[in-house]
Amino acid sequence: MGSHTRRPGEYVRHAGRVLLDDYCRATGEYYASGTWHHQESLSGFGAGRTVEAELVPEPHNPWDARAVALDLDGRRVGYLPATSAKMWHDVVRAWNAAGYALYARAETNRWGDGEAGSLGLTVPAWDWESLLALAEAAGLRAGWQAAMAELDAQQRLLLCEDGGYSPDESVLKAMWKRRARHPLFRWGAPGEGDLTERMPFWYGYFVRERMREETGRERERLRLARSVKAALLGEFRAEIGRRREREREQARLLRRQQDERALRLQGEGRSVSDVAAVLGLTPKQAENALARARQAAGVTARRVADLQTERRRDAARAVGLKRSGLARAQIARAMGRSADTVDELLKDGLFYETPHDQPERLELARRCADLRAAGLVKEEVLSRLAVSRKQALRAFRDAAFLEAQGAQGAQEV
Repeated sequence: MGSHTRRPGEYVRHAGRVLLDDYCRATGEYYASGTWHHQESLSGFGAGRTVEAELVPEPHNPWDARAVALDLDGRRVGYLPATSAKMWHDVVRAWNAAGYALYARAETNRWGDGEAGSLGLTVPAWDWESLLALAEAAGLRAGWQAAMAELDAQQRLLLCEDGGYSPDESVLKAMWKRRARHPLFRWGAPGEGDLTERMPFWYGYFVRERMREETGRERERLRLARSVKAALLGEFRAEIGRRREREREQARLLRRQQDERALRLQGEGRSVSDVAAVLGLTPKQAENALARARQAAGVTARRVADLQTERRRDAARAVGLKRSGLARAQIARAMGRSADTVDELLKDGLFYETPHDQPERLELARRCADLRAAGLVKEEVLSRLAVSRKQALRAFRDAAFLEAQGAQGAQEV
């Protein structure tokens, strides 16, 4: 890079004065660029001195149209590094346009072999928040908004392509043609690359900032929508739950009424098949309804004995019908019972006639009877038998049969 000779009047020091160190927070430091070409100017200050360097924009610099020079007492001694200059150039020019010159405390230094070494300049690296505050105070955001107002909705959308880092070329050309209307912003020189690379730094930054804000608002809107949706869904599910509970309660009430009616019908002398026909149930459903009704009504021990006697009578009848040549289905129709119930009645009837012909079942019944005699309640007896619940319930009935047989034998004696 060569040395730029400033045009007459290219930069005029302004009356206002802003020392950046009074307003900005330094996060580090860096060496000024190009000091090698300005050793004569630096030699008048020597090394190890704290000086106030003036930030001077050079918009007509043929090598970098966004260069920011560092002057000491009106003499150029170096530059801000190019990456920093892209951010600072428009800020410095905006403050200059407002009548202020910007200064920063810097320190001269020497690097190399002792007194023969080259002189350099160390400049503070200011934090981003300070730079952004200076840009906004100088009116760069307002200037950007004015530039955006000249674009239509489609162009503003195209400006956001690739996250705002690679806007559509047609939009950049439109903005480039209108650059004279927005003198606060400096585009890079043609030799610095395409329009994306030459676009003013703050154009791109404010576009990306707005995108982040819109994304944040959209996220907040979605979060709010989700929370509202979740609340509505929660209330809807709660209402569905309450409705289903009401339906279940109604179903329980109807079933209880049906069970009670089944028990009343049986109390009137109706058979199970008659009860099933009146209630529109299958015989098996009628049996279940009667069982639930008896349990809910708290059937007495005497009533249980009556039911057991009735079952033994039904079992004997089923065996008799079987021996008369009827099939299982015919027996079920004749007795008004389900086919499965008839199977159980046939097995029980054969056992009641000749218990010793089924030694395993007889042994289980005796064990059950012993447990009952020991004072164990029904559930304890069933668990002690260590068989399936169906087998245990059958053993419980068989034990009652054996006890009844024993009581009958004692009475006969």
